[in-house]
Amino acid sequence: MGLACRSAAMAMLVAASAASGQGQPAGPPRPADAASAPQIPPDIVPPGGPKPQEHPGASADWMGTWDDLWKRRDGPGILQELERITQEHVAADPNGFETNRRQAALVAWEADGEPDGSEDKAAKGKVAWEAGDKAIQANPGDVRGHYFSGVGVGLYSEGVGILTALSQGLEGKFRERLLAALRIDKDFLDGAPQVVWGRYFFKLPWPKRDPEESIRVLRDALRSHPGNWRAKLYLAESLYLNQLEGQQDEAHALVQQVLDAPGGRDPPEERRIKEMARKWKSKH
Repeated sequence: MGLACRSAAMAMLVAASAASGQGQPAGPPRPADAASAPQIPPDIVPPGGPKPQEHPGASADWMGTWDDLWKRRDGPGILQELERITQEHVAADPNGFETNRRQAALVAWEADGEPDGSEDKAAKGKVAWEAGDKAIQANPGDVRGHYFSGVGVGLYSEGVGILTALSQGLEGKFRERLLAALRIDKDFLDGAPQVVWGRYFFKLPWPKRDPEESIRVLRDALRSHPGNWRAKLYLAESLYLNQLEGQQDEAHALVQQVLDAPGGRDPPEERRIKEMARKWKSKH
């Protein structure tokens, strides 16, 4: 696949991550599966790196409040309160890891709900990108900065449009951040980096789309993360596009699994994905 095609894909990339429990702490990095992991340059993430930098006077109390609100982030007035708390603490600690990774997660979630081609999506994606980069600077060994910065680049690209994103040379920025996230912890947020990677191949423009590679990556993700609804929905779309025998029936079955699933792990994300599944079913 050519560079220009990959660039166009990045510009249209759906932010898988932006909707999957982004406020939760990352677990320890897990080794990648050598059989299925993408080839990731070994020098993207420096070994070790500084510990997270936080404002000396910062209290953990606000982070507990933030985490509690995050679990209810689609409720009335909750996003506004999360924004208020985040802005207050970013102002007090503008280069801190916790302040910036939380800002990146929050604004990425908001941008994920904005329509493609909108100024709001571009503006919010840029904020997530920049906050993620500050989190990387504070703690380059933590997956969260790389992941949310990469998501921000993709969201910004969806907002400004493909041609503008290509002219700004954003593919390299996106790939560097996402591949770093995969290298550090491909299982972060229930396999979200893998889901974004699989979606990448689906979003390549015709005739360079690679639904088979998308299917392979998303199946791998679901083997270790069977409860990732976004992965199931994206796999369904890739299967439906590929149109091999039995794949469209499998796609419908996967979407129905999402609609029938009881949920409870991340209700805001689950409500968003169920709505996406209902819209897909109504058109197919």
